[in-house]
Amino acid sequence: MTDYRAIINKKRPEHINDDFSVRHQKMPRSKRAKLFMPFDALSGFDERMDEETVDTVHPAEISDELSTELDGKIRALHESLRELPPKKTERKGLFVISILFFERNSEQEMLKNDGIRGNYRWISGSLTDIDDTDKSLEIDYVRYPICFIYAIEY
Repeated sequence: MTDYRAIINKKRPEHINDDFSVRHQKMPRSKRAKLFMPFDALSGFDERMDEETVDTVHPAEISDELSTELDGKIRALHESLRELPPKKTERKGLFVISILFFERNSEQEMLKNDGIRGNYRWISGSLTDIDDTDKSLEIDYVRYPICFIYAIEY
């Protein structure tokens, strides 16, 4: 303990016009603050970890009853489209529907590598077309595959 008493009571050294002060000039306070700013050594790591914690599920299998119900609703939508104007642009806002759609998440599919993954979400908008060859519904000019539709409300 006696060795440190001499150091504790010493004042801070002052370098005025000596070799040290010429080589190591005093840093202005405005630049000094930059030394203590947060530093992200692994840029993008936090975002990547957040992506991995996204909760995704596998698509549910559609039962026969639900499949029959959806087929009936799609046939009814076909009939409704016949009553609407022939041009898609004229149909906007005339027949509004909502669908429960399984939206795939390709990043999670690659990360987990265990099949199709995604989340369910409700989508509402104007029915603009039904494509039998493509097997899709078009809502507000965006196509949704019928195989990933789990409910239709209109």
